[in-house]
Amino acid sequence: MTKTAIVTGGAQGIGLASAERLARDGIGRVYLIDVQRDRLDEAVGAVEALGAEAHGLAIDLSDAGTLIGEVDALVAGAGSVDILVNAAGSTARGGITDTTPETYDHLYAINLRAPFFMMQRVLPAMNKGGTIVNICSMLAYGGPPFLLGYSSTKAALVALTRGVANTVKRQHIRVFGINLGWTWTPGEQETQTKVHGLPDNWRDTVGAKQPFGRLLMPEDPANLIAFLVSDEASMMTGAVIDLDQFVAGTVDDNPGA
Repeated sequence: MTKTAIVTGGAQGIGLASAERLARDGIGRVYLIDVQRDRLDEAVGAVEALGAEAHGLAIDLSDAGTLIGEVDALVAGAGSVDILVNAAGSTARGGITDTTPETYDHLYAINLRAPFFMMQRVLPAMNKGGTIVNICSMLAYGGPPFLLGYSSTKAALVALTRGVANTVKRQHIRVFGINLGWTWTPGEQETQTKVHGLPDNWRDTVGAKQPFGRLLMPEDPANLIAFLVSDEASMMTGAVIDLDQFVAGTVDDNPGA
C-alpha cells in the first residue's frame, strides 16, 4: 500500500530534506507545501528523482482560510494520509520592546496557528499508525531577547504537540516534536548574512566552535523524523526531543570557545 506524506516548508531546508528522506525510505507519495512557488517545482523534481510521486502546493500558511480550503482539497484528493511534517516556520526578529503587532501576528500565524490547522484538517484522513512531527525549537526553553516572539511561539507549539498527542493516542496516531538546535538552512544563511552581517562562510567559522564541531544540517532532523515515523518508534508518542549539542538547563564549561 502506497503511503502518503505531507510536508510544510517543503521547498527547501528542513522540509525538503525530510521529504527526500521519506522518499528514500519508500514513502510513495509526497505533497510539498510552501509559499515559495518558484522553488516548489525544483523541490518536486528532487523528490520525484528518488522514486516518489510528488506534488507541490503553493500556500501562504499565514492565511488560515486559504490553508483550510487548500488542505481540505488536498486531503480529499489524497484519500488518506500517513505522515504530516510541520516544518514551515518564521524566525522574524523581535523582542519585548520592538516587536510590532504585524510581526507578532505573523510569527504566531506561521509557527503556531498553521500547525494547529494543518493537524486539524489532516487528522480525519490519517491512517491508523499515522505520525505527525512538529519542528519546534530549543528556544522553547527560552532564547535571546531579539527572538522573544519566536521563542514564545515554539514554547506554545510544544504544548500543542503534547496536547494533540494525548487527544489522538487511542486512534493509534502518534505526535512528536523536535526541539531543534542551531541549524544551517538556506533561510538561516540569508538571515545571518543580510540581517546580522556575518560573512558568507559563517557556517564554517561558527560551526567549528560548536561542541560537535559543526552546526546541525537539514539532514539531521530529517534522520530523526525517519525514525519517528518508522515502526521502531511505534510504542511512543508525545515526546518532544531535543536535537541539539547543548544540554538544556546546564551551563557551558567553555562559553568562549
